[in-house]
Amino acid sequence: STIFKETKLKSDQVFVDLGSGVGNVVLQAALEIGCESWGCEVMPNACKLADLQHEEFTSRCRLWGIAPGKTHLVHGDFLKEESIIQVLRRADVVLINNQAFTPQLNDKLINFFLDMKEGCQIVSLKSFVPAGHKIQSRNLNSPINLLTVRQLNYWSDSVSWTDVGGTYFIATKDSSRLKAFAETLQ
Repeated sequence: STIFKETKLKSDQVFVDLGSGVGNVVLQAALEIGCESWGCEVMPNACKLADLQHEEFTSRCRLWGIAPGKTHLVHGDFLKEESIIQVLRRADVVLINNQAFTPQLNDKLINFFLDMKEGCQIVSLKSFVPAGHKIQSRNLNSPINLLTVRQLNYWSDSVSWTDVGGTYFIATKDSSRLKAFAETLQ
């Protein structure tokens, strides 16, 4: 809920969870916000549980007369699944619990930001932009120059995987800083 509030997610927008596990946040976004909600997970056991949870979710919404946003749970590698690659181009908010991702996977994800629309917000546990990063002539072509980042805190019992607090980041695709820098070079 905090992420939805911080990103100002609306019912006419698209939410994507990369590494969606059992689908909790995907279903919550569809129910709480009413938005189109996507998730992608590669681990077979988590996918199986997500499917079971999605069936229960659909049945209960029908029983209680609730019309959530459309939900899509995709099994596979989000770097390769064409439906995920396509929806990322329309996404307004993308959640990436990248704490356990390898540096190589995080680097590959950065290239996907090039195709995301202006204003898309990427919520992550590890920042994709190093602290103190500045746009310079030598890094002009780096995709991270398209991101402005806010660091926020979450408190104990805010997440399912730990009972301690921590930090998270919201990066917004904003090419204005890069354009302004490029204009100073002309």
